Amino acid sequence: MKLLLVEDQGPPLRALEGAIKAILPKYCSGFSPQDYDVARCYAKAEELISSHSYDLILLDHRMPCQDTGELETEDFNAFCSRLENIGYGLIPLIKEKSPSAVIIGTSSLSAGELRRFSQPDYQLDKCMAFQGLESLLTKLRDKLN
Repeated sequence: MKLLLVEDQGPPLRALEGAIKAILPKYCSGFSPQDYDVARCYAKAEELISSHSYDLILLDHRMPCQDTGELETEDFNAFCSRLENIGYGLIPLIKEKSPSAVIIGTSSLSAGELRRFSQPDYQLDKCMAFQGLESLLTKLRDKLN
């Protein structure tokens, strides 16, 4: 079971990683905490999706196009000015490269704001990472094993 986590901001990333490490081993046979990749910008996500096959992808929508290094902690306003609504633009590439991958969207934007983009298979509220991921994995258990 191979997972990709696409999240640009530190606090949500840590919450999602905690949920992944605590919950996925219970629901996905053969998953270990080393079995996932992290992309913190669109370019890195695109590179990983193009070169690896994934079973599960947690995908944010609003993110920087390129790596911003430590800008989030050094100058949060400058970091925020680099965020773009581009993450769900990766969904067609994901479907092409990993057609059976389950895509869980983690964007906090409204459905109206996301209307013009390809849609993930499921949606997860990052604020409820543990409970939300466990609930989704209960539904997806057979598909992911």
